[in-house]
Amino acid sequence: MAELPNAVGLVLWQEVRHLRDWAESPPPVRARLFSAPSREALAKQKEARAYAPELIGPLDTFAALRRDPLGISGADVGTACERVVEWAQEHDHAQAAIEWAEIAAMVDPANPKLANLAGRVTRNANLYDRSELWFKRGLGFARDQGMTVELIRGHLGYGTLCKEMGRVNGARHHLNAGANLAWREGPPSLAAEAQHDLCAMLIVRGHLAEAAERAQKALAWYPKSHHRIPFFAADVALMLVLGRHFLSAARLVRLVLRAVQQPSARATILALGARAFSGAGEPEESAVLRRRAVKLLDNHRGMEPVTRWHLADAQRLAGNWEVAEREAETALSVALDQNDREIERLTRILLKLIRTRKAAPLKTRGSRELQAFLNELAGRVSGWSPRRGDWPGPWGSNWAA
Repeated sequence: MAELPNAVGLVLWQEVRHLRDWAESPPPVRARLFSAPSREALAKQKEARAYAPELIGPLDTFAALRRDPLGISGADVGTACERVVEWAQEHDHAQAAIEWAEIAAMVDPANPKLANLAGRVTRNANLYDRSELWFKRGLGFARDQGMTVELIRGHLGYGTLCKEMGRVNGARHHLNAGANLAWREGPPSLAAEAQHDLCAMLIVRGHLAEAAERAQKALAWYPKSHHRIPFFAADVALMLVLGRHFLSAARLVRLVLRAVQQPSARATILALGARAFSGAGEPEESAVLRRRAVKLLDNHRGMEPVTRWHLADAQRLAGNWEVAEREAETALSVALDQNDREIERLTRILLKLIRTRKAAPLKTRGSRELQAFLNELAGRVSGWSPRRGDWPGPWGSNWAA
């Protein structure tokens, strides 16, 4: 865990080793696993607690496990591990989050919540094979135990994984299953997010008519203050760009930029805006947004593959063929480095298009129905403010797939 501060990294690395040994050992062996900590180990524990007081509770649980390996439940240990994952994610320690999410699912192996957590964390790190195993476990245990909340989370999480892997039918199946369950059993926001995720997948797969239908459902079901409204609008803007409704996309991006401040996401939306303005025949505005996106990319590379994909197509739409090809080759290289399979696929398609040197198709006008939908969405984004406080139980604020 080299990304962590020295004492914290050392202590958490030792605890992962202890927990793995405990999880993999039968009870007679567990009873003899641990000896009393050395003076140096206790000093490192004290230093780690001082540096990260949020970890004091979990570290107390792990210390109790070492003192009495047979007297503590896997559920308590799993909960402590989950708190470490939350801490790692809050502090952008991605590798630590992966290791602790997976160890959480190991120490409490029949807990679907922890299996789904491991699935989400590994999926977000593009570790697709590992993610698939965890989501299958989470779905199976949730179904066997009648845990509707985790069954919904499992379907939504697995559906999002299928979307990222380009499995259109699998994404449809799981996202629809999660949406239907959420509509019956949970808040409409869960069903809305499922429709949104399915819409996003259909957009990049070229199924724009069906994507528009899903978008209308998502907008109807999303609460006004839902935290994903601006990102949903950005996805709709991409749908408009791919459908050659460039001016409408550009107007929508302007609204979204007022609401999104997270640097990596903002860089992506700026690049999408540059793409829209290029298609709309406004090269000066496109160039301004492109420069702002590149400046953010210098220090915030969390969404670099998709951002560079947008930048490459912005150059293509402006007729800057050589620059577009260089940008697309860079996007492809970054996507390969980060194992981003969907952007790799999209960029290869874009490169072939650029190398034909064919001018972009003419802009199209939207239907009255589309314009009415966009007006409603624009109103929602203009009046959007994030919800304060947690969502009502049992979902909490971190239910997302």
